[in-house]
Amino acid sequence: MEKSLKERVLITLKNDKRFYILSERYQEILLKELSNIYKENAYTLNTDQANIYDEYYNEFYHSITTGPLEEAYSKFVNPVLGLLKEKSVINVLDIGSGMFVNSGVLAYELLKLGKSVNIISVDKKIPSFIALNHDSDEVRYMLYKNNFYINSKNLNWQVVLEDARALKTNMMFDIILHDGFSPYRNPSLWTLDFLYLLYKNIKEEGVWISYTSNKSVQSSLSFLNFKIDFIAPVGRKRPSIMALKTPKHKSNIDFQNPYAIPMRDTTLNTDEEEIISDYFIRVYLLKSKYYSPSKD
Repeated sequence: MEKSLKERVLITLKNDKRFYILSERYQEILLKELSNIYKENAYTLNTDQANIYDEYYNEFYHSITTGPLEEAYSKFVNPVLGLLKEKSVINVLDIGSGMFVNSGVLAYELLKLGKSVNIISVDKKIPSFIALNHDSDEVRYMLYKNNFYINSKNLNWQVVLEDARALKTNMMFDIILHDGFSPYRNPSLWTLDFLYLLYKNIKEEGVWISYTSNKSVQSSLSFLNFKIDFIAPVGRKRPSIMALKTPKHKSNIDFQNPYAIPMRDTTLNTDEEEIISDYFIRVYLLKSKYYSPSKD
């Protein structure tokens, strides 16, 4: 039986010599934090919830409090429509959970505005169950009906089933919709190195947008000279991020926070448990240098 991500992270952590540089108290706190992050789902899923739940990552494909459409409009589509209104042709890179809701809704709204849209969607797999129950789903229905490829007058949409880190394209993007599973569960899509790969493929004044507000992701975007703006939370406590590719600007990220260090994947093929283990060891080495461990 395949080990869970939690098991793999803990094994990798304990095989890293740097872990034992930490005091026993910090080792204990780190192990407890990781156990809390990777705790198993504690409640029974109904049929609808089970259909949108990924057992490997132990997460839902989208918010179950707001639903996929509200999440798509509020976090990914409405914040960027005004930024794209002057463009006649819009190139979109869609990285995420394989349901294509964000890209489908964005394409639907842009086509209504008379735009031409080119989309590349990248994910390792497509969920077995995908609901179609909204006008904007007409676009996604076309995608499914045509075996995940559309080449029409105003819409070109290609689905690539592979690790996004391996993507090779000459297209430069106006917008990147980044909707992978959360950074601590799907870290390969949130490292400084992967975000730099995206940075090289986004146009000047292009937009990167995601649901996360993770400190490590914020710091990576800031290091890459993205200007970070926050979008009001919908269905969750924390805001999401919209980042613009701009010339050098003053960062507003709190780099004194130990968690505000980038996750790294210099080869762009590092196993996820190694990315997470390395990140948390570096976080706790910083903590041990500047802070005393808590006693509770």
